[in-house]
Amino acid sequence: MSLVELKNVSKSYGALKVLDGVSLNVVRGEVIAVIGRSGSGKSTMLRCINGLEPIQGGEISVDGQRVNAAGVDLRLLRQKVGIVFQSFNLFPHLSVSDNITLAPRIVKRESSEKARAVALDVLGRVGLADKIDAFPHQLSGGQQQRVAIARSLAMQPQVMLFDEVTSALDPELTGEVLKVLETMAQEGMTMILVTHEIGFARRFGSRVVFMHQGKIWEEGPAAETLGRPMTPELDTFLSAVLH
Repeated sequence: MSLVELKNVSKSYGALKVLDGVSLNVVRGEVIAVIGRSGSGKSTMLRCINGLEPIQGGEISVDGQRVNAAGVDLRLLRQKVGIVFQSFNLFPHLSVSDNITLAPRIVKRESSEKARAVALDVLGRVGLADKIDAFPHQLSGGQQQRVAIARSLAMQPQVMLFDEVTSALDPELTGEVLKVLETMAQEGMTMILVTHEIGFARRFGSRVVFMHQGKIWEEGPAAETLGRPMTPELDTFLSAVLH
């Protein structure tokens, strides 16, 4: 059964149609790399899966639960669907520990001791256990992004959404974050990544989804789709990104 399912999803901002009949099935353990130009609907699709944006047509479900159903408990849904943005969105006045334990304590009502143990565990997974009592301003951009990933992992989501998580980082810090994503892919985490890191998509993507003008223009196994584009649009896009 699909963990994430989009059926003929449409989304508009006023007269501007951002998603135009998008259908996608993601099974557990898949790593879906979503590529395409700015404005093609990639980030909007992620925000709709997480329930951050309402849709005007179609259906989205996560683990059998309709995201756009009337009266859906979005807090419960977001425990299953972690999302990490390109801006780290850490609370600057809170320590790393407090940034990570806030949601487990409030949403899951975990004790401070248990939440801190979870924080140590997830920080260990992103290579930052020694930074548990640091504050965001004491960390590099790459470290802040890894804390943002750890914060999402602390809720034990079933699927993780990543929206251009390396685009604000320089190449060295990008490598740090990609390493964490590689490990998560190898551990079997289901991921949907909007990315311009074509090399990462080729190595770790189960599938590549190319979006263009609010539609899924091409999709298929990563190496095949990136190696032999079927449409001039994907060919042009890859030439622009790779040169």
